Amino acid sequence: MRGKARGGRGRGRGIRGGGFWRSGGNSRGYMDPQHRMNFGNRGHSQNWGQPKRSAPSKRLSEQAIGVTKYINEHEGFNGIIKARFSDFQVSEINEQGKVAKLTDLSIPEIPNVADAVDDEDLLLNKYNPEILPMETWDKINKVATSTEADVEKVQVDVTGMSKEERTQIHDAVKKAFGGSIVGSTVAVNDKKFVTFDKYRKGVRIDNRVKWVWPGEYVYFIVYKENCDTMEAASRIAERLRMHVRPSILGYAGTKDRRAKTSQWFSLRKFDPRKIAAACKDLRDIQVGNYSFSDTHIALGMLKGNQ
Repeated sequence: MRGKARGGRGRGRGIRGGGFWRSGGNSRGYMDPQHRMNFGNRGHSQNWGQPKRSAPSKRLSEQAIGVTKYINEHEGFNGIIKARFSDFQVSEINEQGKVAKLTDLSIPEIPNVADAVDDEDLLLNKYNPEILPMETWDKINKVATSTEADVEKVQVDVTGMSKEERTQIHDAVKKAFGGSIVGSTVAVNDKKFVTFDKYRKGVRIDNRVKWVWPGEYVYFIVYKENCDTMEAASRIAERLRMHVRPSILGYAGTKDRRAKTSQWFSLRKFDPRKIAAACKDLRDIQVGNYSFSDTHIALGMLKGNQ
């Protein structure tokens, strides 16, 4: 096969501009339409290496899936059944058979404070159970509120903890009790302890808080859209600045994300005014219908959903 050393002409097969050129009895050849390729025009997209688009699937007929007759002669209609999250509406039914419906966003009126009882176990939202157990917080609170001069110090074993972890304990106690409690780290034999004692020279600070509501737990209905229960609990806990896992919020069951749902949540001794203020701007979540009870809501405490 011969051809010129330079240029685009030749007798053999080659590539020139618009496509494949095959020998066809003359020096110019002919262009095979089955092998057209546009090498010169870079503006065209050849989509090389991409999978071929499959042809649109054929729509199934009623007979193909076993539907051969209609029940009656009513005129038919077209539509999409339960395709969006708003098509699914779920309301929890509690153990008493009551259906959770968010109907009231108002905050309950505060009972007569004169009838309230001092609650030394309550420091509204000041305790951090992830730093110290609740039993230790109770002991420190009793030291802070005691009128006795020889009240026993509280010791926390911090052996093996890093300096950062010990600092977290000191900071959490200072945040809860201010200057009424003094903390220090001491070594006893091979162990380390953080001790908490009343500040002797200052005036005693009353850390007691009056719980004025008619039950240890506040209940409220959580209405949510396109958001599952655990996500809602996490977002509410974050807004309440509880510094604890969302698991401290009690609920009877988890509801799916792709729905509009209503269910009860519970919190121990948390002022409903703070709940309402913290949650008022939450996207896709609303809370209300506050009530009070002496029992915590736990998983399984429901009859079902409506």
